[in-house]
Amino acid sequence: MLTVISCPDCTVPAEVTERFSLPGTGGPVDHVALSCAAGHHFRMAVDRLPAPAQQQLAHQRARTRAGTRQLCIHCQQNPAGFWVSRRGGTVVRRPWCLSCSQQLDRGLCDVTPFAG
Repeated sequence: MLTVISCPDCTVPAEVTERFSLPGTGGPVDHVALSCAAGHHFRMAVDRLPAPAQQQLAHQRARTRAGTRQLCIHCQQNPAGFWVSRRGGTVVRRPWCLSCSQQLDRGLCDVTPFAG
């Protein structure tokens, strides 16, 4: 789904090209990647965007959340059901499906089921 907000730098239209969460001290922090028509590119926390853009993203997320399923980042076909991250690493956890996550070395990866 195409999402367009104002660029935080120059206010021309900017496309939200990615939405993701990173761990924070108070829990996960929602982030976006933006590319504007003037050529600016940003990866930033949603709470750093202007209030109207935050409201637009929150409204859109609420509308699409009920019918959205996250796909496995590895095969990009099956619905994801597990978070996978490198054991002891600082890399953000990624969504994997059951069949792909069974092939991982559990000594190198932490595999955690989605919270139901």
